Order: sequence, then structure tokens, then C-alpha cells
Amino acid sequence: MIESLAHAYSEVFAPEYFVLLCAVAIILYEWMQTTGSSVRGLGIRIGVLTLGWVVALVIYKIGPTLLNSPPTWVTDITGSLGLGVGILVIWLIWHLRGWGNLVSAFSLLLVAVTVPHLLTTLFWALSSHVLYAATPAGYLVLVDRRFTPFLLIALGMVVSRPLAGAHTWLQSIGGLVVAGIFVGGFWFLRERSRHPDSAEENTGENVKRV
Repeated sequence: MIESLAHAYSEVFAPEYFVLLCAVAIILYEWMQTTGSSVRGLGIRIGVLTLGWVVALVIYKIGPTLLNSPPTWVTDITGSLGLGVGILVIWLIWHLRGWGNLVSAFSLLLVAVTVPHLLTTLFWALSSHVLYAATPAGYLVLVDRRFTPFLLIALGMVVSRPLAGAHTWLQSIGGLVVAGIFVGGFWFLRERSRHPDSAEENTGENVKRV
């Protein structure tokens, strides 16, 4: 019973769905804060998101078919790689169009966490479900605390993956830790860029003390 519920939870909030949900949320949030925002502009943005997701799904689905008997970890690699490339397409168009920093930062953060997942997949099954739930959810909460329900869903994924028998507790918690490191790093860099003068003053004080 518990295993079935945990498996269903993992399926409903799988990376390809949950990251998409978070992406729609941050796009709507940024669009509503844009001066002179229009429905047409929102439609174009959703179109770019759709393009990115098509690219991601093509890489995810076609990649394993290129091999005769692909190992189980191949789908993890193609899924992560597809998501990374698809999100990178979204970031590039967003950046070129100058549509704002929120979605751009969201995209770069997801591309960044793709790297450690790709590097560890060959020798350790770090939970991609947890990684790609906690990372976008953590970012959303940093943007606005009203996105806290997304983070609660991500924390639920930490529990559901081991209960579903898909990962060990260590692999699931590992995904949360990696996500926390990257989200925390983003927060640190954001705060540092917002208060550069304070950082310089602290550096100056330290030099004087020496």
C-alpha cells in the first residue's frame, strides 16, 4: 500500500512534470511583474517553454534507442542531458529577448545541477527525482515565500523515492543535499551582487585589521 502510494507520488511529480510546473509558475510570476505585459507576450513565452520541453523529450526518448541493449543508467543520462539542453535553449532565447532575470536564473540553476548528476550517474544513483524537485522548488521559495507548497512537494519526494523502492535513503537525501548546495550557492551570489559595497567594506576592514 505505502509502496504503491510512493510510486504514484513519484510518477505524478516526476522531473519532466514538476520542473515544467515550476517553470510555468516562474514564467507567470515574472510576466505579471513586467510593465505592459500582454497575453500575446505570455503566449510567446509559453511557446518558448514548449520548444525547450520538446527538445528535452526528444533527447530523452531517442537517446536510448540508439543503443541495442542500453544499461538502466542510460535513461538517467539522456533524461538529465535532455533537460539540461532543453532548459539551455529556454535560457538562450530568454536572454536574447531580454525578458527578465528570474526565468534566466531559474534556467541556469537547473543547467548547473545537471552537471553533477551526469558525473555521478555512472557510479552512484543519485535521485534525479529529488534533485529536480528540490532545486526548482528551492529557487521559487527564494523568489517568493508564497511558493512554499512547491518545496513541500519536493520534500515529499525525498521520502517517496526510498519508500517506492527506487532509491536508497542515502541516494534520496544526496539529491536533496546537492540541490541545497546549488540553491544556497545561488542565494549567496545573489545577496553578494545586491550588496557589493558591504562585501568591499568587510574586505577593507579585514585588511586594516591585518
